Amino acid sequence: MSARGIVPSSSERRTLAAALVRHAPRGAVRAAEALAATALNRRRRAVALWNGAFAAAAPGFAAIFADLPLQPAAGRADPVWNAVCRRIAARAVAGAGPDPVEGAHHAVPREAAPPPGVRAPTLTAEIGPFAFYRETP
Repeated sequence: MSARGIVPSSSERRTLAAALVRHAPRGAVRAAEALAATALNRRRRAVALWNGAFAAAAPGFAAIFADLPLQPAAGRADPVWNAVCRRIAARAVAGAGPDPVEGAHHAVPREAAPPPGVRAPTLTAEIGPFAFYRETP
């Protein structure tokens, strides 16, 4: 199975949307799109590294966003922002969303150091309050 052969489930869309609501600042659409792209890039990378062995496994969005701060409860309760995050997640898992992070698979707060354990991190983008990294091959 190729990395492009992943068929996302509706539970993945819900899980990703919930993660975006928790971590993307309310109204920061580009930041939410960047986080969604990062999550899917991480999943594609894992599938490629493991030669499709874990294609059916959940991408672990909670682990991907573990180092990011939680947004205030008021922003997370906004029904309009929740709907925006659901649309962003649906586009991302369908492969129709943009990849503004140029293949990055790690996100950290902008003022933080590169993520630990990333071999030769390359900064690919800074969007909103986040910096996005990928490993240099």
